[in-house]
Amino acid sequence: MRLFAFVVALAPSFALAQPPPPRAPSGCTTVSDTEMECWGPAHPQAGPVQIGLGSDFGCGLAANGTVRCWGRSDDGQCGVVTGSVPTPREVESLDRVAALGVGYAHACALREGGEVWCWGDGGHGQLGVEIEARATPARVADLSDVRQIAVGGFHNCALRGDGAVLCWGSNDAGNLGDGGEREHRATPMPVRGIRATEIWSGQSFTCARERRGVKCWGLSEHGQAGTRRRVRAARPTRLAGVGPRDAVVLAESFGCALASGRLRCWGNNLFNVDGAVSMHPQAVEVPSWRGVAQLSARTEDLCGVREGRVSCQGVNRRDHLRVPTTEAGQVVSDPSEMPGITDAVEVVTGWFTQCLRHDDGAWSCWGWNRGARVGAVGVGSSEDRVVTPTRLPW
Repeated sequence: MRLFAFVVALAPSFALAQPPPPRAPSGCTTVSDTEMECWGPAHPQAGPVQIGLGSDFGCGLAANGTVRCWGRSDDGQCGVVTGSVPTPREVESLDRVAALGVGYAHACALREGGEVWCWGDGGHGQLGVEIEARATPARVADLSDVRQIAVGGFHNCALRGDGAVLCWGSNDAGNLGDGGEREHRATPMPVRGIRATEIWSGQSFTCARERRGVKCWGLSEHGQAGTRRRVRAARPTRLAGVGPRDAVVLAESFGCALASGRLRCWGNNLFNVDGAVSMHPQAVEVPSWRGVAQLSARTEDLCGVREGRVSCQGVNRRDHLRVPTTEAGQVVSDPSEMPGITDAVEVVTGWFTQCLRHDDGAWSCWGWNRGARVGAVGVGSSEDRVVTPTRLPW
């Protein structure tokens, strides 16, 4: 990293009751009683190090471990009790964040030390406490030594250091791994028989990587939890066709795994692989995505990066993907490239918005903005839709 030096003037000295010179902060050296020399990055962080997108809102993790959110905040999902936040605003009382997860209308942060803090909509127990909504982040009780979090639409799961996976929130489709269809559970409880090294959550199902493969549980009406028949609430089920090092993304009715530029998907056959088949209980290759380097999925949409360019495919319910398509009902049946983008290194999809990270660290976002009243895209636009990827102010 290229560094630069700058000089900071210290407080002037006084003849009476002069305090000792201030201690130089980290990255600085005192060079005299009135000056210090500091070193830092040649270019400040151009954007967040991680972004998560929900329904009508999003959050970003700053390089200093704080979180900023934007968009709808009726349930406090942006950290304030207000109608909307048009551009990224810092969530108070939250620091030392290592990773971020965003659901439909709530968010959770994994803090350094293994604590999980959540805020926003809590009507399904997803905040770890029986409360309708909360704008101020608070720790999920009795949950420690967490190494990874996976946030679904209305449920969450946490991977502990000993490999146990604990889930809480909505359980209307067996989201919590017990095969039941209870309304919800606010207390994190282990999923029986699971010892994992990595976890991911889709809308209403979750998958965990174990030493011998991947198991999934929850909603499997399209086989997305790996079941060979349609199941409302699947218990942990072995998933075929996913390798030990594959990058995995989960959506609403399907999941995908990526390795060496080859994409394999399972669940709802939205990718027209063997067109007569409506669902695939095991992962099958999708040739139209060959060469993709990074993926993101949400609802029924999938976006990916290939050689700096962003392509998207899916149901496109609100015409939010904004990629060229002539399909009836705006369905994008094949990967369709976003015009004018050549420097993308990452893309993130939400319910109706998308963001991409440029190679300089800045982010641009687009999609269904819902006008100035909501500002879901986060770029300060008053338009109903942000058609062109627009730089996210950070």
